[in-house]
Amino acid sequence: MKRILILLSVLLAASSLYAVDFDFVIGQKTGASLDFDNSQGNFKPSFNFNVDAELDMDFDEGHGMMVGINPYAENGQVKFGLSVGYAYRLEISRNTDFMFSVGPTLTFASTGVGFGVFVDANFDFILTDLVFIRVGTGVELYFGEFGSESFGRQDLSMLIPLPYIGVGFQF
Repeated sequence: MKRILILLSVLLAASSLYAVDFDFVIGQKTGASLDFDNSQGNFKPSFNFNVDAELDMDFDEGHGMMVGINPYAENGQVKFGLSVGYAYRLEISRNTDFMFSVGPTLTFASTGVGFGVFVDANFDFILTDLVFIRVGTGVELYFGEFGSESFGRQDLSMLIPLPYIGVGFQF
């Protein structure tokens, strides 16, 4: 596990040297999730509230990558989410950008490492040269923990974040 974190850190540091623009966003990530238990056919809704941080790197003409960090507690257990994926920025107007990102999510917990994928769509409303407000939503699918017999079948859950609101800084 330490090797994976070190490798991701080195990859992030090496790729950030070639980035043209950086955006750092801190915001709330309130979500409504629907857990599906395939063995019994049950759906279990749940709601969560947590804070996350995201670093977006724009390499060339809107193409880049994003790295998200999301610590949270669930069922009395502290978990740590790490997302790394492709990001695309489209300038809509002088003061508004559209950000699309997609990629895998790893969830580290005391019980093991979980895996999922995410798709996010956000709008950045630029307030000054340095500060912007991010509003958006997306979909996250979690398949369960590696090594579990029910991986991708009984442990499947879908999280639809309620409108995400964050404060961002461009540098």
